[in-house]
Amino acid sequence: MFKQTKKKTAIILLTLVTLSMTLNIATATTYIGSSQSNKFHYTDCRWAKKINPGNAIYFSSREEAFSYGYVPCKVCKP
Repeated sequence: MFKQTKKKTAIILLTLVTLSMTLNIATATTYIGSSQSNKFHYTDCRWAKKINPGNAIYFSSREEAFSYGYVPCKVCKP
């Protein structure tokens, strides 16, 4: 019985670590801009939180944001 509990605990921990890493990667590689400006931000930037959802544009990389003519925010410095 102890082995089963230990195995279940290990599986749960491995699942949580994998999920956490996936979320960190997704957050780290997502940028947001507004169709009403030329700046892009990290999604947790205080200025990004003020973007109207209807104007939000998401980028998967800095290069993508640059290719659309956006420049980095001077506050969050993505």
